[in-house]
Formats: sequence, structure tokens, C-alpha cells
Amino acid sequence: MQQDVNQDNARKFLNIGTRQELDIDRIAFGGLGIGRIQDLVVFVPFAADGDRLEIEIVDVRRTYATGRICRILQPSVFRTDPKCLQYRHCGGCQYQHINYAHQLEIKKKQVMETFERIGKLPDPPVKEVIPSPEPYGYRGKAEFHVKHKQGSTPIIGYKEAAESRIVPVTRCEIVDETINSALESFRKKLEHASPSAQRMDNRERKVTFWSDVEKETDVQGRAAIRKRQVIRQVNGKILLVPVQGFFQANHHLVYSMVNHVVSICELSGNESVLDAYCGSGLFSMFLAPHAKILYGIDFDEAAILCADDNLRNEGLTNASFSAGDVAHVLKKLFVKKNKKIDLVILDPPRVGCGSDVLDCLQRLSPEKIVYISCNPTTQARDVLQLRSVGYNLRQLQPFDMFPQTKHIEVVGVLERA
Repeated sequence: MQQDVNQDNARKFLNIGTRQELDIDRIAFGGLGIGRIQDLVVFVPFAADGDRLEIEIVDVRRTYATGRICRILQPSVFRTDPKCLQYRHCGGCQYQHINYAHQLEIKKKQVMETFERIGKLPDPPVKEVIPSPEPYGYRGKAEFHVKHKQGSTPIIGYKEAAESRIVPVTRCEIVDETINSALESFRKKLEHASPSAQRMDNRERKVTFWSDVEKETDVQGRAAIRKRQVIRQVNGKILLVPVQGFFQANHHLVYSMVNHVVSICELSGNESVLDAYCGSGLFSMFLAPHAKILYGIDFDEAAILCADDNLRNEGLTNASFSAGDVAHVLKKLFVKKNKKIDLVILDPPRVGCGSDVLDCLQRLSPEKIVYISCNPTTQARDVLQLRSVGYNLRQLQPFDMFPQTKHIEVVGVLERA
């Protein structure tokens, strides 16, 4: 009751445009700094815990307000200089103003708080975050927005953090340098194109660049780029991936995560393994040699074709892949046929698995589930459902696949009680 009164009192003198001094206590999941005016929570982008700020209120709601930084009155000891000239505008990064060691501490806390709040776990088993070997220049794929407008130079960049306009980007500090080189070449090509060759409209399009594409001229005698495919190498293994397909973002850390997944699976060679949301077969490639049989499912048919090729090219013949909605394939090919599965790998999109997939897993009743996610909120939600049907969460291992950003990858291990 008293908290509600204090919130009401705070809102009475907080209007849009009001300036106020504010101490930042912590960083919320998503990257916003949190301070309080009486008992009213105030969110501030690009703040660091320990900052004392002068802010301007830009929005007031019933239970919280949002502000923007006007002045840093006393900087946090965790503050550092952002490397990117477009930082605070392009929308790609949220933590460049915070030193990297502290970013890892923030992300561990956020994972713990998420599993406490959403996963209903009072003491979640979260391990120390495994850092990226390179906090910058780590992304192996980037997608840029391009807008052509008659009579002007095309705009190439990312979407602005607060709005939908495109922020022009000449280079990106978190992508591999070969992507910056490709971006510069693409820009020059557009600038020197004849007017008849340019698209004379106001519509936007997207272009995708992958790292090291120019180095793919001869990888173990294979063609560099097949039609709509690129080559990725992980610990000496070669994987074909659709140009518009998914692959783990951080090419410096990907094998560490794969190696961790293989290790915690503890396969003896007699198990039936299901790799749900398998993509182009990254985890399948390293798990199949240790399994009796491996099944892969993904909605992306192009990725499934790549997965099949990738494992066969490595001489692995104990894998079978199916394209389609994961829940539908599980019901049709596994639940209805009462197929025995010992281990399940889950690596869903940010939206998580959903109840239909988890219901199928309950019926299949594997001994172990390894759940990999780049979104701890949906992961915690799904883990809560799995715990309700008899699984114990043994471990949560965060990997910082996305330095300088609000995102974090977490590998969870669940075992049947």
C-alpha cells in the first residue's frame, strides 16, 4: 500500500520534460538502467549501474517512467568509451559503454533473475558466463537495410534503436572485418551504378553478408559458394549453410559451445538422439559420431538439405533429417510411432518451443534434454513446464555469444527425475 502511495506521489511531479537527478542501481534484462524516484521505477537506456545522472523524463506510465541521459554527474566505475561511432543510434548494441568484464557479471545476474522470476527457481544453477575470446569483430553474419530514393545516394545501415528509420553505417565494430570490407565494396558499387540500374523507389530491402566468403574459393576441393549457400568451418568440419539460413553468430566461440554440448550429453554410442531445430546440422555433426542414431528436425527445408549433405560429406550415415514444423513432425514420426528417444537437443528460435513441442517431449520421455537458447525468458518459461512434468534442471551455462549487446546464449541441462 505504501509503495502505491509513493508511486502516486512520484507521478504527480514527474511530467514529460521534467529533469531529475537519478542513481542507477542495476541493469535490467534488455539493457536498460534502473533507478527509482521514491518507489517509482525509472528506466534509462545506456546507463551503467553506479551512475549518478541528470535525466529528462520522456514517458510516464502507471508503474514506471522512462528517461534519457542529459548529463553524467558521476560516472560508474564500470563505464568505458564506446568503440562505435553510431552507438546509441543504430540499435544493434546496448553495452558498449560498460567494460566487458562487467557485462559478463550483468548477464549472469540477468539469467539468474529470469529463472527465479519466470522459471520459479529460488536458486537457479547458473554457472559463470563463458566469455567471447573477442568482444568485438566476432559476428560472422550481418544483415543491413538498404533504401533507394530517386535523386539521392542509397542509404545502407541498421534500424535506429528508438525509431524505424535506417541509421547509415559505414562500418560495424562487432562484425568480422571481412564483412566491413564487403559492405564498403557494396556501397561503392551502388554509388557508381548507372541511374537505370538503381531501384528508383522508396521501398527498402535487406542484404546479407557473411564473413570470409572470399576465402571460400577452395575448401577441401569444394566449390566456394554453391547456389544460395555459404561454407562455415567449425573445428575443421565443413558445413554448408543457406545464405538466408541460421548459424551461430559468434565464430570465435561457436566450437566452445558445441564442445560443451557434446560433453554434457555424455553419449556412450548406444543412444537415440533427437536434434530439434537442427538447422544445417551444427550439433548433429558433432553428436552423430557418438550416437547409435540421430534424428534432426527443422522447419527450414533448405537447412535440412544442407544438414543431410553436411553429415554425409563427413561419412556419417546414422542420421536422418526431416523438414517441417517441429511439433507436427514430432507427433507424426515419433509420438504416434512410439519411437524411443534417449536424448533431445533443443535450440529453438527466440520465441521458444511452445507447449505443443513440450507436450510431445513429455510423451517421448527422454532421459535427458539439452536446451540451448538465446532468450532466457522463453527458455525459463519452457523449463518451468518441463519441471512440472518430472524433469530436474541440473545446470545453466551461459555463453556470451553476443558481446556489447543485451543478448546471451544459455545451455541448460534437464534430466528426468
